[in-house]
Amino acid sequence: MKTYKVKTSWIGYSEYTVKADSKEEAEELCMCGSSDTERHTLSGLDYGGDEEQVTETKIIEESNNER
Repeated sequence: MKTYKVKTSWIGYSEYTVKADSKEEAEELCMCGSSDTERHTLSGLDYGGDEEQVTETKIIEESNNER
């Protein structure tokens, strides 16, 4: 399993950390709200996240404990 950092763009900025087996799975998990951590500029706004899109995904850690 690998740990991916997935960046998204909307009216603000979000950055998620998620464990997944592939880039596609990492992006899907973060868009469904299943991330390990999240940083964003939303700061309590209740608008702006509607059109969120993935802008970058990269591996930040790789585990040797593959199943």
